[in-house]
Amino acid sequence: MSDLEDKIGYRFKVPLLLEEALRHASLVAGAGGEKSYQRLEYLGDSVLNLCIAEEMYRRFPAASEGALSKARSSVINNRNLVRVGERIGVSESVRTDPSVRDKGGGVTRKMVADAVEAIAGAIFLDGGYEKAKRFVLSHFWEDELAEKLAGGFDAKSRLQEWCQKRRISLPRYRLLSAFGPPHAQTFSVSVRLPDGSEAEGIGKTKKEAEMEAATRLLSRLGSEEEAG
Repeated sequence: MSDLEDKIGYRFKVPLLLEEALRHASLVAGAGGEKSYQRLEYLGDSVLNLCIAEEMYRRFPAASEGALSKARSSVINNRNLVRVGERIGVSESVRTDPSVRDKGGGVTRKMVADAVEAIAGAIFLDGGYEKAKRFVLSHFWEDELAEKLAGGFDAKSRLQEWCQKRRISLPRYRLLSAFGPPHAQTFSVSVRLPDGSEAEGIGKTKKEAEMEAATRLLSRLGSEEEAG
């Protein structure tokens, strides 16, 4: 188990939780006391989705609920669960009844995916939310993935991700003016980065003006990087 814990990146205070997370239902049929990974899998599914949902909510503040849900599904799915499971050695660690292997099925991709969810649930119970989140982000969230996801979001979210990737302070938006009659105002907004890079935008709402400012600044930053 210590080798698996090294790959997971977490050391269990209660090792029995990890053992349960790797125990297939075929081993506990008719047995008393021991549980399969099914209950931990149920818990882990929610833990995984919450960790990714929170990260996306924080990193993409202007993205809509629909866009965030679609992006989360592209991160937490069976394909990625299996990918992570194979990378950390879950395929070799899941325990099944010999009859399962005798039938020629072995450890299936579904078993691997279920066990990864169970491991997330086990870490949550053993070490709390922050430890579980560290596991989830370290194995499911990468800078390249964040950049790819940001490409499908609005300009404000893409600009925020641009800053986070470079470990700099987030952009600051400032209302410059609002003019016109109350029922049809036009807003002027500026967005500024710590290095002084700045752009302005105009729109019928503050959000629209912020989007235009972010779009202009992203365009300028892209041109500077290509030239530099």
